[in-house]
Amino acid sequence: MKYVISIGRQLGSGGKEIAEKLGRKLNITVYDKKLLEMAAKESGLDTTVFEKADEKESDSFFGSVMAFRNSIADAISGYGSCMQSDKLFEIQSEAMRKIAGEESCITIGRCAEYVLREHPNLISIFVTADMPNRIRRIMKNNNLNEEKAKEFIAKADKERKAYHDYYATTIWGDSKSYDLCINSSRLGIDETVEYIYGYVKRRLAL
Repeated sequence: MKYVISIGRQLGSGGKEIAEKLGRKLNITVYDKKLLEMAAKESGLDTTVFEKADEKESDSFFGSVMAFRNSIADAISGYGSCMQSDKLFEIQSEAMRKIAGEESCITIGRCAEYVLREHPNLISIFVTADMPNRIRRIMKNNNLNEEKAKEFIAKADKERKAYHDYYATTIWGDSKSYDLCINSSRLGIDETVEYIYGYVKRRLAL
């Protein structure tokens, strides 16, 4: 049985670390940057095109979906292409669906719970955390002071929500959009992994 676990997350919640540890426990691949590489391979475009248009790296997109669309148009302009952000998103989504059809895996972000909504064995998860924990993690991981970490988090949250809510009919971070929403501050990273692992095992009767 093939299954997919999609993990959406707030910046600083430990969602990526949770996904990676869960992937090791389940012995399945975690697709984050690897998905961009797959999309680039399928489309024939350079990986940097997708990296520039990535949900986490679109600085010009802050506060504006239209600005995001323009930033992607700029990213591909060097290729002499009229391809728009919607097309890049569809290429990435097709790569995601292809992977999900071939193997069990974990996907991080990129509207996966929406893109893969028709997969019969999809488990969608959203990871949040208390703000003090998020700030400390971002300060440590990015060598920022508290003020800069708060700004970084606020910007990332706004970007991710705008990206997600533009392409999906579901709402980013809304509990109704996911099978399971969990606050990693309550149990810590490792125990959160164990909790999700138990949920997946029971849900899929693995």
